[in-house]
Amino acid sequence: MTRLTRRGALALLTAGVAAGPARAKYGEPVYLDGRGHAIRGYDPVAFFTFEEATLGSLEHALKTPEGTWLFARADHLSKFRAAPQKYLPQFGGYCAQGVASGFKRISDPTLWVLIDGKIYLHYSIPEQNRWAGDIRGNIALGEEKWPALRDL
Repeated sequence: MTRLTRRGALALLTAGVAAGPARAKYGEPVYLDGRGHAIRGYDPVAFFTFEEATLGSLEHALKTPEGTWLFARADHLSKFRAAPQKYLPQFGGYCAQGVASGFKRISDPTLWVLIDGKIYLHYSIPEQNRWAGDIRGNIALGEEKWPALRDL
């Protein structure tokens, strides 16, 4: 299933920090903001339940050695703990187009796409549009290039 966010769909129609990686205990490095929050403090479960980018809260935080995941609600934290691989963004939350192009770039979690039950984040609307021009091809490129990029 392919689903663009409202913002992403609009962008497709209209468009022609102290941060770094940390290794997630779930096996992939994850993008952390300057506060040590994974994916800039956005709730990874909310992409699936609310179908929108939603900031998490320190009230519902999961602190790991790698960083802190924030959730909008307690049940989102529970869902993530039960099945983290289901909710982790692809490519560690880095920009999917950047990874497909062979480099890591930070992402803006408000620019996201849900494809086949997986979340892909993007850096900017132009990057998201470029990626959307060949979604399947760019996913394949990202999956091919990610192993060499993951620990950079």
